[in-house]
Amino acid sequence: MGGEIEARRVQRFGRSTLMVSLPAEWVKEIGLKPGDTVTITIDEDKSLRIYPAFTKVEKERRMTLRISKYTKSSLIDKCLETAYSLGYDVIVVEVVDGYLEEEQLKTLRGFVKELIGAEIIDHAPSRVTIQIFVDPTKHSISGIISRMTNLIKYMIQYLGHLVSERKTHFVDEILELRRELIRFYMLSMRQTFLGQIDRGYARMLEVKSYMLPRYRSIARSLDLIGEAMANIAIYIKNLDPREFEEVSRKISDLKELLDLFQVSLERSIENIEKTNVIEAYNTLSLGEEFYNHVTRFIEKHLKEDSCEPYYQTIREIIEILRRSSMDLRVITSVGFDLAVERAGGIIDLSSGEAIKIV
Repeated sequence: MGGEIEARRVQRFGRSTLMVSLPAEWVKEIGLKPGDTVTITIDEDKSLRIYPAFTKVEKERRMTLRISKYTKSSLIDKCLETAYSLGYDVIVVEVVDGYLEEEQLKTLRGFVKELIGAEIIDHAPSRVTIQIFVDPTKHSISGIISRMTNLIKYMIQYLGHLVSERKTHFVDEILELRRELIRFYMLSMRQTFLGQIDRGYARMLEVKSYMLPRYRSIARSLDLIGEAMANIAIYIKNLDPREFEEVSRKISDLKELLDLFQVSLERSIENIEKTNVIEAYNTLSLGEEFYNHVTRFIEKHLKEDSCEPYYQTIREIIEILRRSSMDLRVITSVGFDLAVERAGGIIDLSSGEAIKIV
């Protein structure tokens, strides 16, 4: 059914109501019955999306996390994050030998604060129940990817101001955007996992279930790129005034690299929603081009300055960008896979732009 288009006549129902019938195959597949409720959302382009209101993972996923008052908070936090990404709806944390310690309570509160949809619904001295409320109709995979990309774009823009003006409060903004990026990355892990184990959930995410692992790869690459931008910001912040002044001679070149990286990233993400295989193929070269551009930058601009005191600092920053180009290549590769899948089994490379590729 995915991707099929058919025309249906709109019928008048009463004086002012218009009605259109639902496709019988879709109704049968999801088990919709007379009297059931559907959710209708209006997209920005005025198109409608219809979801069965009852669609959810077949069985509520529950986890009980038994801990000691001596259990390390870092271990608790890791278990909670993993349970979230694996799609658990209810997580019960209970202490078997006393009460929750102060650091453990801070960990639980930090968890619900940092992850989308997590709330504490029951709280006792030795037991806390966390419920995850996430509406898949409000968080499509493409929407999450778009949000993550925008966050990285803002990080790069702040980073550009930081390297040119060294206003250190920009670092705080970059790190705040990084935290927000992590929230959406964790949500992407949760959504794609649930989509793989429940076809109805995948349908609401607007992705075929067997393609979800590729979207996980994109989200992971975006998370790594965001981490790299944050690391550069921290690196620059930790320079003393003399070091920053020495580095400033190469700052304009660094700013140029950041701008190029942002443009390459935006084009790569735009491509994953398109169906043109040739355009997707052309986009494959973006990561490679950026990698080569950074490599040439190192060879041309830094080789002559290898004895200068600022050399190692600039070299480290550029190497972070070069590693990020590898993540960019993952995104463009997945974009090509998606374009081939959307082609519907027929790819014409016999004419037009295809035969112009050398």
